[in-house]
Amino acid sequence: MHIEYTAEQMAIQPKLLAANINPESFLATDYLNHFNEIVMLLEMIPDMPELIEDTEDWAPKTYIQHFEDSGFQAKGLAISAFELAPNPVRVALDHICGELNQTISTTLLGLSKLNVIERGLSPAARELIKQRVATIQNLLMQLNEVVHGKFDGNALLSTAAVKTKTDAKAKPAQTEDVQTQDDIDKLFD
Repeated sequence: MHIEYTAEQMAIQPKLLAANINPESFLATDYLNHFNEIVMLLEMIPDMPELIEDTEDWAPKTYIQHFEDSGFQAKGLAISAFELAPNPVRVALDHICGELNQTISTTLLGLSKLNVIERGLSPAARELIKQRVATIQNLLMQLNEVVHGKFDGNALLSTAAVKTKTDAKAKPAQTEDVQTQDDIDKLFD
């Protein structure tokens, strides 16, 4: 994607490269760690369901919240750069992070309702978790492309517009992918 940078953006680009912030996207890969940590836990849950308890502290964080809470050495610069990021980059980031947050949150909500100590995970539950992890990993790959400035913003935006229209007709976004207790109980032997 070709982006025409403003004078203000061009002035900060040399500082970004020195601070491990992508000078094309104005984003730092450190934000990916917020999602990578929960994915690693989710990957292990099918074999070690007791790790479900370790997922309870995860909550969505915006890019700025992540850096405000992080030990990233150049977090002030990361936040300033984000505020200067080209609009197509920010739109793509917001869209993908929205999907990531929703998929992870609904997965964690379903897991929190499981009583694995007494019942264990059924093969169907393990498979569902693996499918959710695969979906999350795909979204993370897309987010990685955005952070590295290697994405087709026009394709992403047109896909997002179509998905938004389809979702609006299908059902409210808040109920998407939320499992009832009956749905969760059906996953067990």
